[in-house]
Amino acid sequence: MGVRGLKSYMEGNGNVIKSEKFRNSKLVIDGSNLYYSLYSDLDQAHGGEYEAFEKVVSRFFANLRICEIKPYVVLDGGDDISNKKFDTLKKRAQDRIKRTDALSKGQEGEALPILIKNVFKQILRKLEVPVIQCVAEADWEVAALANEWNCPVLSNDSDFFIFDIKGGFLPLSDFHWKKVKSIKKSNQKYILASWYSVSNLCSTLNCMNKHLLPIFATILGNDYAHLDKTLFPNWTEFSLISKGNRNIDGLLRWLSHHKDPKDAIEALLSTNTKPTDSDTVRKVLNEGLQEYHLTSSSIAQFFKSGEPQSKVPEPLQSLPEWFMKASGEGKLNSILLDVFTLHRVTLNFSVQDFSLCSNNLTSKPIRQVIYGLMLQVAAEEEQYKVEEYDRQGLMLTSSKVTAISTNLQLDTLWETPPTERLKVFLNTLCVSEALDERLVPANLQLAVYVTCYWLKHAQPEPRPEFFWALLVGLVYGELSRDPLTEKEVPESLKNLKSHKKETRLDLEAAHAYSQWQGSLRDSICLSQLLNNPVPEPEYAWLYSGVLVHAVTREVKKGVSIKQKVLAKAPHAQKLYHQLRKAVELELDDDMKTRLRAGRGQATVQQASNVQTT
Repeated sequence: MGVRGLKSYMEGNGNVIKSEKFRNSKLVIDGSNLYYSLYSDLDQAHGGEYEAFEKVVSRFFANLRICEIKPYVVLDGGDDISNKKFDTLKKRAQDRIKRTDALSKGQEGEALPILIKNVFKQILRKLEVPVIQCVAEADWEVAALANEWNCPVLSNDSDFFIFDIKGGFLPLSDFHWKKVKSIKKSNQKYILASWYSVSNLCSTLNCMNKHLLPIFATILGNDYAHLDKTLFPNWTEFSLISKGNRNIDGLLRWLSHHKDPKDAIEALLSTNTKPTDSDTVRKVLNEGLQEYHLTSSSIAQFFKSGEPQSKVPEPLQSLPEWFMKASGEGKLNSILLDVFTLHRVTLNFSVQDFSLCSNNLTSKPIRQVIYGLMLQVAAEEEQYKVEEYDRQGLMLTSSKVTAISTNLQLDTLWETPPTERLKVFLNTLCVSEALDERLVPANLQLAVYVTCYWLKHAQPEPRPEFFWALLVGLVYGELSRDPLTEKEVPESLKNLKSHKKETRLDLEAAHAYSQWQGSLRDSICLSQLLNNPVPEPEYAWLYSGVLVHAVTREVKKGVSIKQKVLAKAPHAQKLYHQLRKAVELELDDDMKTRLRAGRGQATVQQASNVQTT
């Protein structure tokens, strides 16, 4: 995320950031930053409100269109294969665990929903917004593309204060997209924004050489560089301000007295007495200069003609053409790139019971098949293992997971008959046969398969009321997504969904639902890799955390699904029972008995592990 404190420093310098009536322009958008920002005001404690997120995203791009702004979204792909940033990534993952745990306890915290990136990419395709998923981190590609097109970048990443982008940088936090305004004389629409350029900053610093800014970012520390601060002077001594970030100001003032990066580096090294320290500093600073040096974009042709990203790292060059094309279009999970190049993945987390095992353990067998498809070896060779970074308690830990091979080959995977690809998917999810579309709508088939898998694999075993509430959530989503059936949604469900403040966080339920969403995430990944032998659903309508938690709470009170939750809604009741029947057909008699025995017996005492959010 760039240099800490730099944005506030820039905002405090009134001559650096200018007000801009932004309209009628191309705009290159840092996609990961955007979906993080657009979701930030929505519920995070209950696992995700994807329907509301879709509405926010749709409104954002509708307002850009009103102002004749042409967006181009660039998403992060896999991790940097050089591993220079891996320590930073591990630290962020550890921080996410702590923030998510805090949220699970009703404290101030943060946890983006598990399916957020899947949902975001699908919404962009639905809205026909141009989007590319890069092979690695997107920052450099975002800056290079914007520079080539002479248009600004939209992001909250402070690295864009360092890149020399001709069209400038629009901080997302100051991009007032919710209130479209009009120019009085012409009635042309615009969005009020703050506009930054490197030249503006340098003009306030004695016309400083702009090529010194990468030296500045590297010394203070960014995602890639972590130099020992004791090797440098106390930068506050050079500051001309009495308040604010005097460290940033002092370093900029010091650099402004040097003509170019070479001169600045030599001046820094002259203060060091140890040759080994000098060699390290020189190496890291020169690497920093390269990190921010912009050349021609490797993704411009994708937006013009659909050609895959050029300048692909060597390990990825052996991947089949179909894979690179689908990955660039965002139709495959970017985690597959890490599996292939690094044999390593960092799993994400949602609100759950952190005293129990990670939710990701439930879906590990699904990921093992994914790893087997991506990392194929001859039968006589040793099996591949993938290092998974997950949590154990509140600590980030890693373990080696064995890839499970199939009879399918990655090079010809999409040429394999659909029946064979479907068989691999169903076998992985421990489902005996494909669903009949007359019984289960195409949009819900993937979710039903996942629910069967979840009931068989989740530990602790999900309570019956968790199962029923999930089905109610699927019914709500299926009826609500189609204007023709939206009127069939019972008022009782709408009321439960709207009463967010009355919905209490049941940690036992939250853990079970995080296991279900994790299984759904990995099942989507597998299905996409197999070229969707199961119909791709509208992800935004498969889960509403506030709703399923509310339904769970009602059922625990003894409220009947049929007589109360889905009262006076025959269409909804019919779909609910069809889904329940489809799932129960895949369960053994003992589990069916346990699920049915729970009916009407849920008590308030069962909800002892509850926190208010």
